[in-house]
Amino acid sequence: MAKLTHLCVLLLWAGQKPALTATPEGLRVRQQPPSLSVMRGETATLSCHFKVESLKYGVQWFKMKSEKQLIPKSSRQFVVEKNQTSSLVIAEVTLEDSGWYYCEVNVLQKDPEWGNGTELVVLAPPSAPQIYLQSPTDPHTGQWALLCLTGGFHPSKLTLTWTYQSAGAIIDHLPLTNCTLPAPHPHAELSEHLTDGPVLSSDRLGNPKCFQVTDNHSREAYLFSVFLLPQKESLETGITFTCSVQDHPARTAALTTSFTWGKLKN
Repeated sequence: MAKLTHLCVLLLWAGQKPALTATPEGLRVRQQPPSLSVMRGETATLSCHFKVESLKYGVQWFKMKSEKQLIPKSSRQFVVEKNQTSSLVIAEVTLEDSGWYYCEVNVLQKDPEWGNGTELVVLAPPSAPQIYLQSPTDPHTGQWALLCLTGGFHPSKLTLTWTYQSAGAIIDHLPLTNCTLPAPHPHAELSEHLTDGPVLSSDRLGNPKCFQVTDNHSREAYLFSVFLLPQKESLETGITFTCSVQDHPARTAALTTSFTWGKLKN
């Protein structure tokens, strides 16, 4: 029974992620905070606390990519050490600064010890949504489409929703599409024409769709939703469509914009 109790204690201890690590020589290293979110352009400070008995030690900071990458000292990235605490300061953070950072403490004639790591998340807020009206090849017989676009955000976590209303008219259910990121199959490249206006032909649209595109250079994400509009001739009055962007960690309030699709005038 005593062996079983001892085994249970060991299993519980193994399942926990310790915030403080120790070596037989007494070196202990921990990092705070475990995760840090900073708006793009602000300053991030990552701290590494350690306890060593020897005065002969050194601290290095690394960023983990495919392999550990030493953080070089520069005017934008520098290290401040005081009272066995090493702080990595990154000024004017960019999206490329996002990632996992580790400190390594080296004591003379002892194995180096690593901290538990800090994840730096650089936030970029989404732009205010914009609605574009897309015309078919033949404006008289083709079907028009509506597109809502937002972009420039990071990370790729966002919700885009459509709502509609009409005064004094009964509207049948319209097949709108709400988009939620992360998307299951994001596109790899960003079209240079997206921010200049509509680029999709409504003649080639089928069911309502969501699209996510990512600029591989800036790491910014863009999201847009497209759906086909009802024929104007079938409407007794105009319909106001509202596109809302929300649920991004860089914003606390939703962003909205509206467009009214009305009956053709005689």
